[in-house]
Amino acid sequence: MCVQYWPASNELEETYGGIHIKVIQEEELANFRIRTFRLYKMDKETVTEERFILQFHFTEWHCHSCPFGNALLEFRRRVRAVVGHRIKSKEAGPMVVHCNDGGGRSGVYLSVDANMELGEEEDKFDVFGYLKKLRQSRMAMVENVDQYKFVYDTLEEYVTCGNSWFGVSELSQRLKQKSQKNATTKLNEYQREYMLICKQTPRFTIGDCAGGHRGDNRKKNRDVLIVPRK
Repeated sequence: MCVQYWPASNELEETYGGIHIKVIQEEELANFRIRTFRLYKMDKETVTEERFILQFHFTEWHCHSCPFGNALLEFRRRVRAVVGHRIKSKEAGPMVVHCNDGGGRSGVYLSVDANMELGEEEDKFDVFGYLKKLRQSRMAMVENVDQYKFVYDTLEEYVTCGNSWFGVSELSQRLKQKSQKNATTKLNEYQREYMLICKQTPRFTIGDCAGGHRGDNRKKNRDVLIVPRK
């Protein structure tokens, strides 16, 4: 069981077994947070050893479940961008991936990340083979069928949608490009992207929305065909 190992507030400092830890920077985004920790040891009043740890904390992913694929892809992009920069500048240390039990969600992230890297280098995926290799080292990596399918769905979204982000300075140029129609499809980039978004939108079943159809909730719905997901 994993418990929070950093101070509950940026104003606080904790000490664990002689190691002092303090959050010196925190950035909050829609689905994750990026924190920088300062860890150090003291001998009387002198700092004898010091480390800075960069943490990427995905906050919108509950145990035994799956997040939104595009959110995980954005998370992975940010991790890779920062780590890649640190490797080039020779500032990077070893990377650790963990979740509540070090199995389900960690296995999903590792499977997605490794297969995306394999796709970029060799133009192929091997979800089954990589997960088999993971489970030889640790049990319960990717702990249910839904998570296993999610790996495939996320890779499909990655291949289908590609990288959609761009720098602020490129906006004007992008607007001009997106207005131009493709000679073959007769669609401009706005139309093509919107069609992709519609295909990627999850479709909920009646079972997903069962709570909205319960007798005590029916009168609360403006339309029986538009109910919240439980």
